[in-house]
Amino acid sequence: MTVHQGTRDILQNIATTYGLRHLAEVIRDDGSIVWGKDVTLCLTNILKAVEAKGDTKTLLREAKNLYNTPIFAVNAPKGEFLIKADPDPARAVAEMKRYDFCFRLSPYHVINTFLTLLVAQVTGHDPAALVKKGEEHLEAFVAHSLKENPSWNRATLTSPHPLLIIPIGAAGCGKSTFFRELGNVVNASCDNIRYLLFKDLGPCFAPWESTLAWWVVNRLTDLYLAKGYSVFYNGVNTDPEYRSPITMENPDPLFAGMPYTFKLVYFEPPVSLFEAELAQLKGINLWATPLEKVDRTGLGPNVQAVLDLIARNFQRTMERTGAIREGKASQDPFDILYAVPPAIVKLFVEQSFARPIGPRVVTVPRREIPDPAARAAFYREYAAKALAPAPAAG
Repeated sequence: MTVHQGTRDILQNIATTYGLRHLAEVIRDDGSIVWGKDVTLCLTNILKAVEAKGDTKTLLREAKNLYNTPIFAVNAPKGEFLIKADPDPARAVAEMKRYDFCFRLSPYHVINTFLTLLVAQVTGHDPAALVKKGEEHLEAFVAHSLKENPSWNRATLTSPHPLLIIPIGAAGCGKSTFFRELGNVVNASCDNIRYLLFKDLGPCFAPWESTLAWWVVNRLTDLYLAKGYSVFYNGVNTDPEYRSPITMENPDPLFAGMPYTFKLVYFEPPVSLFEAELAQLKGINLWATPLEKVDRTGLGPNVQAVLDLIARNFQRTMERTGAIREGKASQDPFDILYAVPPAIVKLFVEQSFARPIGPRVVTVPRREIPDPAARAAFYREYAAKALAPAPAAG
């Protein structure tokens, strides 16, 4: 792959300025996976807009991420972008010292923090102010949980050995029910943070917004673990490569150095799929064909069961979000609900068949338990396993 020299130069500047040997080693290697990552491509395309002749703000409208989505769009088809200022890479390098928590993490987190500072400059956001709002949200969540959730106990709120608990499972797998049975665990939810910070824009789920929202989640995760709180890293987390910056399941040097003690909580998919059935599922394009118009001729019963699950999930979510839009219900600030397209749900379901392995994995079997008390007891059993001390690394 081609390495953009301007990106290498600026990352080398950060490595030299702050004495980051591991970052310097990663970017020195032309064959490193860093050059194919979305975080680096976004950074490169922003820096190219700065380098090029012409109006930088105009050029930034063409800057795209790995998935060919305009980085700074709000609604690209309508020509709506959030571009308030030209990025200043030199100032962002200097500002890195304010966010030096990333220096003790991995090279990936250093690069992601620098990208975040550039994105914040362009969109007119103050990263410190975003984190402050996030902290206020989590403090309100802790207060609410101590009052309303009998699993919480102020006397054991923090620990000398906090855990980062990472759930893995598509929508409807039981994550929310499971979390209610975890005591004294902070809910670091990107859905909640995104809505808190960017609800005035939809949220729009554009790359710039995701960059800032996830960076705030990562910062809050680091802050609360340092305070002794265990943290629930609340997302679907179904893509092993996507979660590798935290878990180092991919042991590449780009991700090395993470100091967290974590558990993976894997929620089994609703059915088992053979390789051929999974290929069938992946061959269905829900972006091109609406779910209800998918030709099921020749699809195996297990694949059809997955499509039925996606349909039920989407319908239930649309009903709940519709009630919120119509004023018949309110968003729960601690459990924000979005209408997720069936194609996205399908992607997460596909990825959820990749089962993590190892001593840090707690597997939650798929169970349909109609009785609320029995269901709570079932998840409480696995919550206790997740909260048990993690095995030593090695």
